[in-house]
Amino acid sequence: MDTKPFVSPSQPAERAQEDRYVVLIPAYKPDARMLKLVRELRAEGLCVQVVDDGSGEIYRDIFDQAQALGCRVARHAVNLGKGRALKTGINAAMNAFSPLDGIVTADADGQHTCRDILRIMARMRENPRALITGARAFDGNIPLKSRLGNSITRRVYHFATGIRCQDTQTGLRGIPAAYLPQMLQLPGERYEYEMTMFLRLREMRLPLEEVTIETIYIDGNKGSHFHPLKDSARIYSVILRFLASSLISFGVDYGLYWLLLGWLDLPPWLCYAFARVVSSGVNYLLNRMTVFKTGGRDAVFRYYLLAATQLSVGAGLVELLHVTLHWSAGWIKIPVDVVLFCLSYLVQRDFVFKERSGQKEPV
Repeated sequence: MDTKPFVSPSQPAERAQEDRYVVLIPAYKPDARMLKLVRELRAEGLCVQVVDDGSGEIYRDIFDQAQALGCRVARHAVNLGKGRALKTGINAAMNAFSPLDGIVTADADGQHTCRDILRIMARMRENPRALITGARAFDGNIPLKSRLGNSITRRVYHFATGIRCQDTQTGLRGIPAAYLPQMLQLPGERYEYEMTMFLRLREMRLPLEEVTIETIYIDGNKGSHFHPLKDSARIYSVILRFLASSLISFGVDYGLYWLLLGWLDLPPWLCYAFARVVSSGVNYLLNRMTVFKTGGRDAVFRYYLLAATQLSVGAGLVELLHVTLHWSAGWIKIPVDVVLFCLSYLVQRDFVFKERSGQKEPV
């Protein structure tokens, strides 16, 4: 295989031996702020890959200037979205630069500084097997929509994955070279791609580390092309798909419960138990194959230990509330199962399908 030395135009030879990282900047209709960042990065001797995500002919001069500064520029004929631009840039960098230790993605709108990018690289040298991200401090200086959006998303993300993340919306990410092929295969073409990356960390067995960075919002972040409603819907749809197995199992469980209760006139606790036995099997298979993607014989034992406990508690609560409080047998299952669903998901996440030592990582 033909490989090229890790040197970009005008890159100092001593820097080429010291650092093997590429800065990737996806850009859509950028301005002088991107060029300022590029100049600073090139002054540090860093390799830079820029992706023009269909900005149009009027912005060609900016990308030509970036190229003149020593960047590589890949171009989309039309706007395909940030996720696609990131994948285009990762692919281009993997082909153009070799050997490669990792890629640092940065935004083109001035939110990320050269100093913080260098700090991400420094942490990558210390821990080359982790995803290193830049975390902003979401204090009173942050626009309300960004502060509120991140607060909600990070809590939902922690519930879904068990991973604590201060800044789920950051575009400053240091990706180790060993994981770049997997990043190319992740679904998502627009902003949801970055959330998909976070949701797949457990599956990829890629630890997350955060570095506190400078918080920069210029003119209330007007330079951002993020559409609060449309793009937020895409991001949350990714999280909902991630949790879809539990929602499907809930539907199977509740549907069977209603059918048995209405057709066979059985006691509520017995209907609950039968429906839970069926839905627990569906839930196990879906969670093992599509959500946590781990688990062997030990996971089967742990899961059915949980399912038996959940069945006993749920059936007991349904019968107790029905007999003592005279709640409707048809509707009493909803509040009971909402509570048990949340508890069950957390136990599955942190106990049933928890990664065990000795699992393989990319090589």
